[in-house]
Amino acid sequence: MQKVWFKAALINLLIAAIMGAILRFAFVAEIPGFKFQYFLHGHSHVAMLGWVYLALFAFLIHSFLPAEKQKSKYYHRLFWSTQASVLGMLIAFPLQGYAAFSIVFSAIHVVLSYLFILRFLKDLRLTIKAPSIGAITNKDTSIRSVFSHKFIRASFWFLIVSTIALWAMGPIMALDLKGTAWYYSGVQFYLHFQFNGWFIFAVLGLFFKILEDKGIVLPPKLMQNFFILLVISCVLTYALAVTWSTPLPILFLINSVGVTIQFAALVCFLLIIKRLWKELKSFFPKWVGVFFTVAFGCFVLKILIQTAVVVPYIGTVGYTIRNFVIGFLHLMLLGMITGFLLGFGAQKDMINRQDKWVRIGFVFFLIGFFLSELILFGQGLLFWGAMGFIPKYYEILFGVSVLMPVGIGGILLGKKQN
Repeated sequence: MQKVWFKAALINLLIAAIMGAILRFAFVAEIPGFKFQYFLHGHSHVAMLGWVYLALFAFLIHSFLPAEKQKSKYYHRLFWSTQASVLGMLIAFPLQGYAAFSIVFSAIHVVLSYLFILRFLKDLRLTIKAPSIGAITNKDTSIRSVFSHKFIRASFWFLIVSTIALWAMGPIMALDLKGTAWYYSGVQFYLHFQFNGWFIFAVLGLFFKILEDKGIVLPPKLMQNFFILLVISCVLTYALAVTWSTPLPILFLINSVGVTIQFAALVCFLLIIKRLWKELKSFFPKWVGVFFTVAFGCFVLKILIQTAVVVPYIGTVGYTIRNFVIGFLHLMLLGMITGFLLGFGAQKDMINRQDKWVRIGFVFFLIGFFLSELILFGQGLLFWGAMGFIPKYYEILFGVSVLMPVGIGGILLGKKQN
């Protein structure tokens, strides 16, 4: 069942990637009747809620719940109801942007996510209490699973917190505050706690679950410090998102404290990986290792970039040059999150990594991602230095963007795992 769900999520990723390529083509040639902002909303919602959310939905159930729970009709109905809400957003957003129908479908998705969290946590608690095969005692089972479970529970809390901004959108629109600081602060609140909270903590929880299942003993003190520091930094670093409208020194100070704590969390993470390096190298097949390396390499780079904004001038440049903002979001969504999810799918045999079309798809996707990031950040640096445009910038960016949907199409064309 989870393989079918993951394939549906991959199709959503393909749709989002095609939409992304169209958005970049809009700078190359005029598209009659094309509403860029509306289409952008559709692209982002399908990518985040259709691809990442549903892939995590499938992987969390597959990894944390026993077989009988995985086959539950409740989850089956919940998945396809959520997919229906994504299709509604796919149609509504390009036609009307944030308006009645798109807000309704978004609200349905939020309510369904609450239902998923409540049922999943209930089933997870029952799973922990039940003796597992090979476990000495129930207490032993809890100890082995404590770190992955902590990250997953934290990810759910951040998901719930992020949706506060969505519920606020109705009153904001009703009060005619669209385009104001309130509106953009709400959007940034949602994006921040989705990306830095729900997505990243869920990915880390899944990663640590793989290690726990393989019997790898995670260093308790480092893991606890990593978790606490990352939670605190996630809350504090939202401050940078509101400095564009309210550039108060106190907000820069809060963000500086946040990214410093986040850097300390990174040090803990790297120490954990260093301790486990020999075991990690021997556990993962080639393509799984490639994608996990890309994912966590982007995670490290993401924190280093955010650490640089301790300098207020760099922070101001970071959120005012659009190329840096888009490049940074894609570094997280395509590099870390999507990179990990593709690697996880291959690890769990939901992607047939032996199939030639899949391997070709992997290569095209990675080339498209790396070239896109190189061009976006390169052009951002040129803007920063007042050095103008890369020749044929929009044409080149569109060209490399096409490689990503081609790559995802290749992955979908692959034969089923035997």
